[in-house]
Amino acid sequence: MPPKSFFPRPRPGHLITVPSCEDCNNIFSKDDERVRNIITSINTTEVHPAISQQIADKRNRSFQRTEGFSNLLHLLSSIELTEHKSNTGNHFYRAIAFNLNQKAFDRFIERMTRALLFYENGIKWTELEIKWKISPDIQEIPSEAQTFLLNGKIKEIGDGVFSYVGYFLQGKATSLWFMNFYDGFEIMSSVHVVKEID
Repeated sequence: MPPKSFFPRPRPGHLITVPSCEDCNNIFSKDDERVRNIITSINTTEVHPAISQQIADKRNRSFQRTEGFSNLLHLLSSIELTEHKSNTGNHFYRAIAFNLNQKAFDRFIERMTRALLFYENGIKWTELEIKWKISPDIQEIPSEAQTFLLNGKIKEIGDGVFSYVGYFLQGKATSLWFMNFYDGFEIMSSVHVVKEID
C-alpha cells in the first residue's frame, strides 16, 4: 500500500501490506490503475523520477492493451475545463484539470485510510465515515492536531513515491491522515466512527 503498480522497479522492501480478501483485490484493482493513471498525469507529479523514468511508460503502454482502452477513456473523461483565479486575484482564466470527484477516488482513498488505520493503529473493520480533500490547508484543522502533525514523524516509502503522517489515539478509529504521492499530490483524509463492529 499503495498498490505495487505505483512503485518503480526494484520496488522497496518495506511496502505496507494488510489483509484483504481475493474478491476485494479483484474488484478494486481497476480503481488502483485508474487512480494511478490520473495521479501520475498531474503536472506537480510528472517530474518525479519514479514517473519520468518508469511509471509514465508503464501507464502509457497499459492504454494500448485491449483491456486498457477503458482506462484511457476513463482518464480522458476525467478531464474538464475549469476556471481559476490569478495569483493577484484580478482576473479569471480557464485551464484543463482533472475532476477527482469520482467513485474510483473515493474508494481508493477509503482503502488507503483503512489500511493505515490497521497498520498504524490495529483498527480492523469498523463502520466509518471517511472524507477527503486535496491540498489541505493546515490552518483548517484543530490546533492540537496541527501541533501533532507538524511535529510528527513523516513516514516515507519508495523515495517520495508515498509518504504519510497521521493524527490518532491508540485504539481509536477517529483520526486525521495526510498522504502525499510522488512529492506532488497531497490529500487529507478525516475519519469518524459511525458504528463499531465487533
